[in-house]
Amino acid sequence: MISLPRDFIDELRAVLGDDTDEYINRINDEPFRGISVNRLKAEPESLLPLLPYETRQSPFYRDSYYYGGDSQGIGKHPLHHAGAFYAQEPSAASAVSLLDVQKGDKVLDLCAAPGGKSAQIASCLGGTGLLWSNEVIKSRAQILLSNYERMGIAGGVVSSCYPEALCEGLKGFFDRVLVDAPCSGEGMFRKDSDAIAHWSREHVRACAER
Repeated sequence: MISLPRDFIDELRAVLGDDTDEYINRINDEPFRGISVNRLKAEPESLLPLLPYETRQSPFYRDSYYYGGDSQGIGKHPLHHAGAFYAQEPSAASAVSLLDVQKGDKVLDLCAAPGGKSAQIASCLGGTGLLWSNEVIKSRAQILLSNYERMGIAGGVVSSCYPEALCEGLKGFFDRVLVDAPCSGEGMFRKDSDAIAHWSREHVRACAER
């Protein structure tokens, strides 16, 4: 049973009212696990039969799939190392669906590390247009670059700049901009106990300012 901070529960009740207890019960469910297929490396119909997992289509993104099995082993699978898919919670894939990337678009992923959404965007672009992936924290930008290489994203840009610098030099350049802003991590509660330990009202306010 997951133990949640009292302040968090109070915040929930202010928003959800009578539905709060049901929400807390769902937090105690097993987390969903998913992958997104990278069409720069493989098509879903050829990749999925090669995986030792039972998969089913996710409603959030055309190439996103729920899977069952040992989540600890998926990152060690050879096709993961080859960049044929990215381990990604299915609901996280919805942002790129809403972005509605078209072939030939110039797209900025402003808060891009570790790179799951950038990989999706590159898959949608299919080698056309331009993908620019930015991450302010340099150590995370290195992880982003590593995933660029693994996923086979060619002709893209990885930068580590404050948004103000990009706005000054590239105003009006991009067709689409994705901002997956740093957040308080509440969506990670049921699969990461550290996210619960780090939660506080002060942290939420700091994330809002950032």
